[in-house]
Amino acid sequence: MEDGDEITIERRSLAEQVYMFLCNAIIGGRYKYGETISTRNLADELKVSMMPIREALKRLELEGIVEIKPRSMCVFKTPTKETIRAALDVRELLEVYCVKSTYADVSAERLVPLHEIIQWMSASVDGEHFDLKRYIMDDWRFHITLCSLVDNEFINKTYRELNLHLNMNFMYDIGIVPNVEQTFKDHIELVEALEQHDPVAVHIIRKHLATSRHNTLSGEFFKRGQ
Repeated sequence: MEDGDEITIERRSLAEQVYMFLCNAIIGGRYKYGETISTRNLADELKVSMMPIREALKRLELEGIVEIKPRSMCVFKTPTKETIRAALDVRELLEVYCVKSTYADVSAERLVPLHEIIQWMSASVDGEHFDLKRYIMDDWRFHITLCSLVDNEFINKTYRELNLHLNMNFMYDIGIVPNVEQTFKDHIELVEALEQHDPVAVHIIRKHLATSRHNTLSGEFFKRGQ
């Protein structure tokens, strides 16, 4: 292998790491839609050169997540109403498919991570002070873990990309305040139905997602003029 080739591979690997960092930061709510950041500051924070930063941001720009501005600035694009509706449609298709495909024969061992996440969520709900940010992250972990039950790399990739356009933090921000106790109960009932290989699991996830859609589309964001 030529020296130049080796350097290129390392650079691309670093760009991939920056890309994944940014994806997780967006999904986790560290960066908000509409926020402007300095790419130079980002490079300083991550202790990398500008090259992997530019490559990672270019990839996000092609995916419609960011807009690169002059003077080393970058804006996280706010999803349009059409994008949000489309993302909700795809989210429902993916999650309902995953439940339909797994409820009949999913093993108890595969459900252990979901039980663990429910315990984390319980700590947020039952505590003296409700920790919404923590609950939102656990909610996201629950749904992405649910989708992973089908062992389909394309579904996992699509669901992660979907959350770049419509993450849980944004849905909570633009929608009406959800009934957290009820949504938490939905998670418990869904896992119980999966444990029992009960087809009612499909009904539970459909109802849960319909409620989430209603909450999102009933907020002030969708009441504004077109």
